[in-house]
Amino acid sequence: MTDSTAVSASDALARLIEGNARFAHGMPSDPVVTAERRAALSECQHPFATVLGCVDSRVPVELVFDQSVGDLLTVRSAGQALAGSTAGNVEFGVRALGTELVAVLAHTSCGAVAAARDTDRPDGPLGDLVAEIARRLDHHDADDYPTAVRRNLAASVAELRGFGTMTLPDGRRPIVVGLLYDLSSGRVEVVDDAGLTQA
Repeated sequence: MTDSTAVSASDALARLIEGNARFAHGMPSDPVVTAERRAALSECQHPFATVLGCVDSRVPVELVFDQSVGDLLTVRSAGQALAGSTAGNVEFGVRALGTELVAVLAHTSCGAVAAARDTDRPDGPLGDLVAEIARRLDHHDADDYPTAVRRNLAASVAELRGFGTMTLPDGRRPIVVGLLYDLSSGRVEVVDDAGLTQA
């Protein structure tokens, strides 16, 4: 069930950036989740954004954006790959929960992108995931790791924007943005805001 007072995409992005500023400055909000909050969430959920992040243990999405239980519908996949059920999970946030913003969160020093740049790739399901990322890169990216990370991010954003079935309950399309987290500084850079900050 969706909330009739859904947060707009521009407001949702602002909340993410404001929360990240608190996190990066080491001044996060009070993390305590009250019994009343848990009880309310046991009945329904109304996250204000869907975030596709990486599985990397150094990038816990809720902490990076200083958000609490129930604030974000979080999907994590190595290198933001959309293989398997990942895209369906993102779509759930939009279609079932009505999140107007889908944020794709990449990060510096991404191991999945590094694996995709390597000619000796793993086999099995991990190999399939790495192959998806490798297809997004071009031959120059083997020599330019930061560009490879950004190109992979741009590809994830573009693929999600292209999904015809990813529509809000009222038929509108969500706004998909690309964000890049710096492991050293803790700051998130808005790489592709889909025009939200100019609106």
